[in-house]
Amino acid sequence: GLTANGVFATDAAAAASGLQRIMPDGSFRPFTGGDVIYSDINGDKIIDNNDRSEIGNPNPNWMGGFTNKIMWKRFTFDALFTFSTGNDVYNYLRHQLESLNSTNNQLQSANNRWRSNGQVTNMPKATFGDPMGNAAFSTRWIEDGSYLRLRTLSVAYQVPVSGKKMVKDLTVYITANNLFTFTNYLGFDPEFNVNPSVFAQGVDTGLTPQFTSAMFGLKLGL
Repeated sequence: GLTANGVFATDAAAAASGLQRIMPDGSFRPFTGGDVIYSDINGDKIIDNNDRSEIGNPNPNWMGGFTNKIMWKRFTFDALFTFSTGNDVYNYLRHQLESLNSTNNQLQSANNRWRSNGQVTNMPKATFGDPMGNAAFSTRWIEDGSYLRLRTLSVAYQVPVSGKKMVKDLTVYITANNLFTFTNYLGFDPEFNVNPSVFAQGVDTGLTPQFTSAMFGLKLGL
């Protein structure tokens, strides 16, 4: 995809860059204030497919998990953490809801869009049809998918019982899943994949995120 480097704050800054787009009729249109600043990789002052490069990698540098078990008096705490670091995610849902190119509903972040010369923002102007390609596939939509998740936490308590009674052992416990996820990813869940295909890894289309659940239990020994 293209590499985005912010938004032109003024018409003058856009004109000084000399960057242009080729319109469907073959004419050239210069970038103006509020348009996305794209890297002109081949140096021809025209932003097109020749300026695309590798902008993300869905494969993590490291991934794994670790567990911890703590026993204190009659309590037992078991925790499982999982993590991933170095992987990129294509936030397709944000791509659709921050495109600012149609009458579709947009995210609240669109309120920070460029409106006038001198405004400094990373959200381009709203332009119906998007002739300058501000919503093109670019680094605007690629995010760091690294995370640390408390996958499972279990707390058990061994209730004291008399050995002379019918009940020899009694333990109550609660197990919770997906309690906390620490991540800078702006979507619902950094672990999304649109489907199992290798070509769909790291693509978040807004599927139902993993939910938090809890289970209560009782272990009885007679």
